[in-house]
Amino acid sequence: MNSPGPPVRGASVSEWLERAVQLFRVTLLKCLPLATIAVLCPYVPTLYWVATGHDFSHGLPKDVTYWVLYVIAAALTLFIASAVMLQQRSIALGVAFSSSTSLAAAARRLPALLVTWLLANLSLAAGFLLLVPGVFLLVCYLVLVPVVLFERHNPYMALVRCVLLVRPQWWKILAALVITVVVMLAGLLVVGALLQILATLLAGEGPVAYAIAATGSLAISAVALALLDALMLTLHSALASSSA
Repeated sequence: MNSPGPPVRGASVSEWLERAVQLFRVTLLKCLPLATIAVLCPYVPTLYWVATGHDFSHGLPKDVTYWVLYVIAAALTLFIASAVMLQQRSIALGVAFSSSTSLAAAARRLPALLVTWLLANLSLAAGFLLLVPGVFLLVCYLVLVPVVLFERHNPYMALVRCVLLVRPQWWKILAALVITVVVMLAGLLVVGALLQILATLLAGEGPVAYAIAATGSLAISAVALALLDALMLTLHSALASSSA
């Protein structure tokens, strides 16, 4: 199967999305194992909380262990999702990385990625207090992970680089993001409902039906992560090419 070509300079939103979908299709099977692990990580603190006999009926936990696990799970999700993106890029370039090679490459950039991610969240929190700056930065940070992975900037300059890349075509990036999110949500709802119906038909209303539905939802989430990574990678490639 041929790898997707480089993004077209000055491409339209539809062309960006077409390239992202092409990259997604070419790389999905290779990236799915890591993507599945990435979407499992956020469940770790919840599993701990439930396994220790608690629930969320009284709001968010105040347990220190829960929040330590929450931070670790968030870092692992970011780490493995970045490894998925590295796999996608390697396949697009015609040199497919193994999962271990992708994880090793992601580990080398993880400290910078974590610091940049933290600064991005702080700036978003400040921006959303004023509403408009927060929305602006949220769209700009869509290329944050590929900027950190593929360009050599310190965390602060990586954030500046995101703004400089996205600002000239901010509305087009927003349109691409909205279309992708709407398609993903519609797909999640439709496929999730079909899985629930199928599980009920095959196994009734018991734990087996729940396990089938949960497994299907996990697979759908992994596919959605791979698609979002493909979009971020495609947009970064197109914007970096245009700014060169």
